[in-house]
Amino acid sequence: MKKLITFGDSWVAGVGAGYQKGQTMTEYKTIAWSNIQSYPKSFRSLISKKHYLENINFSNGASSNQRQFRKASEYFLMDNLIDKDIIVLWGLTSVYRTEYFSTHKRDFVNIFLPDEDPFSKILAVKSFDEAIETDRLFYQIKLFNSFFSNMGIKNYWFNVFNEHKFPDKIDNLLFDGNSLLSCLINDCDPNNEYHKSDWSDTDRKITKAKGDGLVNPYSFHPTQESHIKIADLFKKEINFKTGEKI
Repeated sequence: MKKLITFGDSWVAGVGAGYQKGQTMTEYKTIAWSNIQSYPKSFRSLISKKHYLENINFSNGASSNQRQFRKASEYFLMDNLIDKDIIVLWGLTSVYRTEYFSTHKRDFVNIFLPDEDPFSKILAVKSFDEAIETDRLFYQIKLFNSFFSNMGIKNYWFNVFNEHKFPDKIDNLLFDGNSLLSCLINDCDPNNEYHKSDWSDTDRKITKAKGDGLVNPYSFHPTQESHIKIADLFKKEINFKTGEKI
């Protein structure tokens, strides 16, 4: 069976897809990250079911790009699980996220910049620049493009809720570089600010999506109906039988 391997953040994972209109915040939180009530309604799951694909998912809520690149490296390089009969869909999230290894927790910690995490505050002030991080993201994309091309793997990138301004064109960046958020609300005009993505980040486009009922009113994640629309957007871009771009 052909595999669909997905990378990205909460929009890709399907956080909140089980939201029902009228739910309270408490009720919503009980189903937002549910493997039963939310994730099967995600666009990745809908695409996989429609096209008889096995979905191997590495996306998760609040994930940083750094976390996704690490997971991809571990899967494709360290585990040597190379299979050419796959399609890779990779969602690019906010550059205001990163991860670091905690010697105390003996694990990687994913953080927002800035956040309550003391290390996050230091990084945000001393070691972060949006343009530099966007350039770094671009070069990581180019590196993985070379890897996938050499392995004969079909892979595609897409912006989740920001139109990143990369230093050069990326041929396999879907939707002409427009974000899923912009496509969802049918508004591809430049946003008034970079969407950092947290539960209080209500820029112009998220505000419109919330007003149109395309995202839930609590965490601003796409509703079940929006995931159906997003799945249709991908079907117009990719022939999932062949893996080729339409």
